[in-house]
Amino acid sequence: MSLLLAAAAVLCLFSSCSEEADGDPLTVNGTPISDEIFRFYLDEGFGDDSLWDKSDIVNYATEQCIRYVAVNSAFEARGLSLSAGEIADLSERGNALWRYFGAHYEKIGVSKQTFMKIQTSLAYTESLRYALFDKGGVMPLGDDMLKSYLSEKYASFKALSGNLFGTDVYGNRTELTNEQAMNIMDRYDTAANQINIGGSIEYVYASLVNSGNDEVRQSLETVVILDGNPFYPEGFYSFVKEIEPGKAQAMIFDDKIYLVYRVDILSDPDIFEKYRNACLIAVSEPYLQSEINVMCNAYTSVRRSFAVERCYNSVKEGRNS
Repeated sequence: MSLLLAAAAVLCLFSSCSEEADGDPLTVNGTPISDEIFRFYLDEGFGDDSLWDKSDIVNYATEQCIRYVAVNSAFEARGLSLSAGEIADLSERGNALWRYFGAHYEKIGVSKQTFMKIQTSLAYTESLRYALFDKGGVMPLGDDMLKSYLSEKYASFKALSGNLFGTDVYGNRTELTNEQAMNIMDRYDTAANQINIGGSIEYVYASLVNSGNDEVRQSLETVVILDGNPFYPEGFYSFVKEIEPGKAQAMIFDDKIYLVYRVDILSDPDIFEKYRNACLIAVSEPYLQSEINVMCNAYTSVRRSFAVERCYNSVKEGRNS
């Protein structure tokens, strides 16, 4: 158990068991936390497959409420504000999530107003991220660190692909003969070799198209992916990362063949600018959570046992209904 939760648990011992059940379940530095906010975080603690017991779930909700107060207070103390665009994005995202999950939250006693308060606090967290770690921030993370992450975690390439099967006049799949399949594979291997001895992928593309191979009439734009991209077969990301930048290789995945040209992801400044924000979020995350933990250490909480019990039971019943 973290020191934060241990402190919270100790303070709970001093909460009077005679308190009325209709009181606030928690106060953080004297600030009351409503039933609805506490229920929201209890629900997160339950999760879909959580193995936590009741004590774990209540402690989790307590810690999240402390973080909620700490983030909101830090946002205000630093004089930060959300831009008009950020407010619009927050509203759009919050309304979309509510349309999808609203019925669930209403069952556990969380209103849309409270749900939007939670979403707003998440937006405050992101504002703190940029105020701390972006350019001009208190502890800015340099572009060299972000570029290193981009190079390590992303794969950049241009690719052509073809089917190792045919179709009849009705659009039904037909199987190729071994000779037909070998001819396609030979064309792709030859194309990769042409690139690797100095030919451009654009020239190879043109030559394949001119030879009448309809399967390669595709865009040659540079593609950037993370591992696990759902639009490419399993193992494709690792295959790309193993190719030397500036080189090409052909590979079969299931019933498709790919000719992949590995792009040096750091050679194009536009790629870095496009993905810089995603890299900043990923790289700064552990630093941000550490800073929030430090903030939380300045807060104490007191739980009211009967009110906590009431909230816990209402969430459990709502989830089971």
